[in-house]
Amino acid sequence: MKTSKRIFVVMLALALILPTVTVNAQGARSAAITFTTATPNPAEVGDQIVFDLNLSIANIEPGVSGVDIYLEYDATVTFAEVLPDFFGAASVRVNELTTCPSGVGTCVHLVLAGTPQVTKNGMLARLYFDAAAKGDACFSVVQSALVDADGFQVVHTLPVEQCVTVSQPLPLTMIGTALRQGAPANPNPGAGALKCTNVTVNGTAFKTDAAGSFLVDSMALEVGVPYTIRAAYPGYLSSQKTFTIPVGTVAPFNVGITTLHGGDVNGDATINILDIGVITGKFGDTGLVVGSASADCSVLDDPADINDDGQINISDLAIAAGNWAASTTVWP
Repeated sequence: MKTSKRIFVVMLALALILPTVTVNAQGARSAAITFTTATPNPAEVGDQIVFDLNLSIANIEPGVSGVDIYLEYDATVTFAEVLPDFFGAASVRVNELTTCPSGVGTCVHLVLAGTPQVTKNGMLARLYFDAAAKGDACFSVVQSALVDADGFQVVHTLPVEQCVTVSQPLPLTMIGTALRQGAPANPNPGAGALKCTNVTVNGTAFKTDAAGSFLVDSMALEVGVPYTIRAAYPGYLSSQKTFTIPVGTVAPFNVGITTLHGGDVNGDATINILDIGVITGKFGDTGLVVGSASADCSVLDDPADINDDGQINISDLAIAAGNWAASTTVWP
């Protein structure tokens, strides 16, 4: 009995001298920046990729009241919507595109400040990106700061980088039209047509049909890649241009219409007295072979017969003289 009394006295004494420990009923402090899953994933060139940037805070006294985030990306940003209500209606918001803090890459710089929030889970921004080229489009928070109402830093975690695989929809085809000035001739005893114009796309050759139209369907065409298209026919100045296929193109991509100017008989890319001399030297010739009348475009005709009517006459001379001093043209 005496021993039990001594134990009770000791325990009572310890209870009186030890400090009281209060358990936080609200739980542990925490703060985290997170991504929602980007959609669509995988995506195709031309798609819009969307995801949210969220902030979760719990038991941060005296409350988080400022966020400063740099989001790095390697796709093309079209729009970033900053929600006005994470810190309340009176919040301050700044969002801009800028160079990342490392000096390399492009970042969305997002700054928000407002009424202190002790516990809250919500969206800071909804981000929209255009898928501009095939590959992996990756997004990551490369620098961030959370501060409380006293201006002190709040420790927080960052989201894991997320990537979206972007593919190029295939097949992507191209169409266009290459006309020739004065052709087909009327009357046209040689039965020439607008077919057989040689069209090259980055060096790959195609032929026009009787209407001057062509189809590029044997190349792996991609958006954002530079292409040079050139149309040429004997007796005519060539026409060409360099272009890229825009994002969001739905096949077929129409490169447009060009008209070749006649009179470059000697093929030196300009029309001058030398060409006129060749035409006058053959003036009156008839019964000439017409290349554009051949089934497979393998027949070579006389460039001086500009309009492919099987004869060299005043029509050919007029076409050449009307284009005096002209040179290679730009495809419209």
